[in-house]
Amino acid sequence: MENPGELEFSQLLFGGLAFVFVLALSLIIFFLLYQRKLHKQAQIIQDQELQYQKDLTGLVVNSQENERERISRDLHDEIGGALSAAKLYINQIQYETSAEEMMQLASNANGILENTVQEIRQIAQNLSPLSIEEFGFQQAVRMLLTRIEAGGVNAECEINFDAKLNRQTELGLYRIVQEATGNALKHANPELIEVTLNQNQGFLILTISDDGCGFDYQEADNAPKQSMGLSGIKARISSLNGKLNISSSPGSGTRIELMVPIV
Repeated sequence: MENPGELEFSQLLFGGLAFVFVLALSLIIFFLLYQRKLHKQAQIIQDQELQYQKDLTGLVVNSQENERERISRDLHDEIGGALSAAKLYINQIQYETSAEEMMQLASNANGILENTVQEIRQIAQNLSPLSIEEFGFQQAVRMLLTRIEAGGVNAECEINFDAKLNRQTELGLYRIVQEATGNALKHANPELIEVTLNQNQGFLILTISDDGCGFDYQEADNAPKQSMGLSGIKARISSLNGKLNISSSPGSGTRIELMVPIV
């Protein structure tokens, strides 16, 4: 028969072992739950990244489709219509007996064809801005603003940076300027468009602003389906690892500012 001291020792021993067992079990359960939580968080982050890549891909595809539709519309409405009119003038020549009338018809057809050639060049310029290759990025942006002024809208351009940009960055920034100014001309009816390009601590800062009618940017940004112009700009900014800030409200014009790292 165990004496009281041995019995008390055995109780303490078993109690200690039980406590250690419970503690070890608790630690194991805590570790498993913590690992499960980490795995769940990692899965959420992975799902968010996949969704972001999916959304970004969708924006790029939609932007490309929008560009194709624009080209198709330009070819059909402008080029197709102009060529049809020129054809009518040319066909009419065979029914005229007066040399003067035939020369006038030929002159009319020639004028239309000359304008058509200019339109085709403009479409080609939008597809592949050869001016970047021929004159450099900065001059290409200035030429784009010059064409806007030729259309009757005041355009100001201030460029102040000397960093060497890679081809992808140059093309992406040019397309953003092209898209933003095109949207302003199409939707905002501005009197003035301003474009500035500056360099600051390893970043290129591009600002595009207009004094047009503006729009409710918060509403447009939260809309289930964003406009192709906004989605295209966002997709290009993302591909350049840049940061975008857009401010606009009805009656106050629009200001687009972005920061792109110089690499």
